[in-house]
Amino acid sequence: MDFISIDFETANAKRTSACSIGIAVVEKGKIVDTQHHLIKPFPDYYAPNNVAIHGITPQMTLDAPTFEHVWFKLSPLLTKYPLIAHNAAFDLSVLRNSLALYDVAPPSIDYFCSLIMSRKAFPELSSYGLSALSDHFDIQLNHHNAESDAMAAAIVALKMIERHEVDSLYDLSDKLGTKIGQLKTDGSYQSFGNGRPEKKRKAYTFSAPKNPQPNHRFYKKHVVFTGRLSEMTRKNAMQKVVNIGGYVSPDSLTPQTDFLVLGRQDFERYGQGYKSSKIKSAEVYRSQGFPIFIMGENEFFMSFDD
Repeated sequence: MDFISIDFETANAKRTSACSIGIAVVEKGKIVDTQHHLIKPFPDYYAPNNVAIHGITPQMTLDAPTFEHVWFKLSPLLTKYPLIAHNAAFDLSVLRNSLALYDVAPPSIDYFCSLIMSRKAFPELSSYGLSALSDHFDIQLNHHNAESDAMAAAIVALKMIERHEVDSLYDLSDKLGTKIGQLKTDGSYQSFGNGRPEKKRKAYTFSAPKNPQPNHRFYKKHVVFTGRLSEMTRKNAMQKVVNIGGYVSPDSLTPQTDFLVLGRQDFERYGQGYKSSKIKSAEVYRSQGFPIFIMGENEFFMSFDD
């Protein structure tokens, strides 16, 4: 009866913004270790609501390692046993998105959700939040402290195993009629409680550069798009960059990004103070000395002769 319970806290709404991880290691039906690690989030800004929930502040993670470094330290442990989390959809989303952000190959992991399982395991209860379950089972909980949450979820899992007289999370899942969640090495995953594999996002493919232009402002520059373009599809706009010898990324910004192109609606809202997650990421990088230029789609298209 071995498994690992995890919990992430995030600095903002981005699923790449983990600022702490809590771990509870269960071996032979006993909690043998708990850990808490602070993480420097990305993007590195804290939403007031998140701070109010978990109490972690920017000063506390100022010198903390990034997720990439924390993962390489913890991955031998986190891939040793199956994982469980309370509301695993959130925690596994943080894990998947953070791995993708740092271009780290995902491991093969089976995972379980103590929230979904507890609803089936204890049908007589009226509430299944971690606080309610902790009160019911007299579990000492410092809610939204990642280590405390991970330990509480581990205890809830052990209570379910005891209640239903099984020997593992796999047996418990089978008895409760849930389907095991899986994170796969090819980037796909299967949600816990849902047997249908998630579809992988289709990757963009581009033709080779047709007319490299060394004097063009986008030549050998990295360009990222955000928001809906009104003039053409995003893929076609990306191809225009590739045609003159530039580079494009369909998803996230990095310190190597040179230009962030906003669709017309996003650019208009940006002028009114609206900031998408990519705009916020760009501003964070700019504050760190990376000269990312933000432009609207009109300026982008005017940069081309055709």
